[in-house]
Amino acid sequence: MSQRTSLLGRFADLAIGIDEPQRLGERTLEVVMALVDGRSSGLFEVAADQRLTLFASRGIDQHVLDAVQTLWRRAKDQLRRGQPIYVPDTGTDGDLTPATAGGPASLAMFPVFDGDELVGVVYIDSAESHFCEASDVERLAQLSRMLAPTMRPEPALPAVREPLGWEAYLERTPVQDIERQKLVLLLKRNEWNIARVARLMGMTRRTIYLRLQRYKIPRERVAKTRLRSAAAS
Repeated sequence: MSQRTSLLGRFADLAIGIDEPQRLGERTLEVVMALVDGRSSGLFEVAADQRLTLFASRGIDQHVLDAVQTLWRRAKDQLRRGQPIYVPDTGTDGDLTPATAGGPASLAMFPVFDGDELVGVVYIDSAESHFCEASDVERLAQLSRMLAPTMRPEPALPAVREPLGWEAYLERTPVQDIERQKLVLLLKRNEWNIARVARLMGMTRRTIYLRLQRYKIPRERVAKTRLRSAAAS
């Protein structure tokens, strides 16, 4: 159990570096389930009418949805005070479906706050009773506090349009288009002398002809007078 607690702490530090809200929520559920041998988990958003709506989940079923609604109705004030809910043995709770009837053996719910506002809850359960120790509950509560950006992401800033400079042009232009333009430019500068362009580009003449076909570059017929003047220069 001490190793599990240590892993929870390490993940709490790593989670800060995840900057994609949806990925943060899903990744948190996956990792927490693995670390506490979870049966299922879910992230629920508190809607404006105070109902819970499912935001992200891993392996939940109808028993989970029923348990979440039951605990929300009877303990929402506790969650609003920032206190987690932990049921170590559902068999002793008459309002929940016990493991013998297909429900979880134990479960926990943690509040998610945005400032002072309760914006969501994290649900985790297990097929084993007493799946959490006091230290695990505290670590899981710490993770739940990091999920506020998932439930209420900051609005994206308006894109700033920058002038299309040379670097931006290179980034946005496909490599094939750049290669085609370079080949056409060299061919025109060298009076369509294939052998000379091949030497300049460090290629064979056959490669140049293949690229002419690939890029659908029509072959220009250069007058002999132009060829003589180019050779004389």
